[in-house]
Amino acid sequence: MGRARKIKREKLDRDAKIWLSVRGIGKDVYASYGGGEAYLRAEREAFNKDMERREALIAEAIGWSKTDTGAQKDVEKDKS
Repeated sequence: MGRARKIKREKLDRDAKIWLSVRGIGKDVYASYGGGEAYLRAEREAFNKDMERREALIAEAIGWSKTDTGAQKDVEKDKS
C-alpha cells in the first residue's frame, strides 16, 4: 500500500470514528418530544398551520377569496 493511500485510509477511519461518535446524539434531545418522528410531525403541522394563516392574511389584504384563485374549484373537482 502506498503512503498516499495509507494516509487517505487513516483519514477515512478518523472521519468515520468522528461521525459514529456524534451519530444518535439527538436521541435524548428528541425523546422528550416522543421521538424524532413525532417532533418532525409536530413541526410540520405547526408550519403548515402558520403558512395557511399567512396565506389567508395575504389573500384578505389584497382582496382575494379562495374562489378567486381557483383553489376551491380544484377541490370541488377532485371530490367528484
